[in-house]
Amino acid sequence: MNLKFVMTTACLLLASSYASAHHSFAPYDIRNPVEVTGVAESFIYRRPHPKLTLVDSENVKWEIEVPIRFWERAGLAEDAIKPGDEIMVLGHPARNGSPKMAMGGFEKDGTYHSIHERVGQRTANEAADAIEKGESLESVLEQYGDSENPERGERSRPEVEE
Repeated sequence: MNLKFVMTTACLLLASSYASAHHSFAPYDIRNPVEVTGVAESFIYRRPHPKLTLVDSENVKWEIEVPIRFWERAGLAEDAIKPGDEIMVLGHPARNGSPKMAMGGFEKDGTYHSIHERVGQRTANEAADAIEKGESLESVLEQYGDSENPERGERSRPEVEE
């Protein structure tokens, strides 16, 4: 078999598997970020999305999805958040009202780390437009969501409307 053909095929398969692991931001309200302050219960760094569990002052457990490629672009270590850390997370909350969000950034020990505050993903923006036009959440998630249904460095923390 031709080595060039085998290598090209392998690269294409790898690229397609990466693309299929990508999830939509449609289940999250990308236009109305919120801040949640609490204590990290766990931070599991794995592909395709690291997961942070944060317990807030009202003892609500937040499941926070972390966009891995933006985490890596920010140059953060895999253990930048440890159990017991007191942090503030800025993120995009779940549209369905559950205590879930996609991380936009976080503040720890007085330093804010921007991860992915401005979502440019087409499906997420189309979903936001559809909801603003009055489409039901169920319809929008069916059309733009994914099968699981629930993306640089240090800088000053952005302002969030209360």
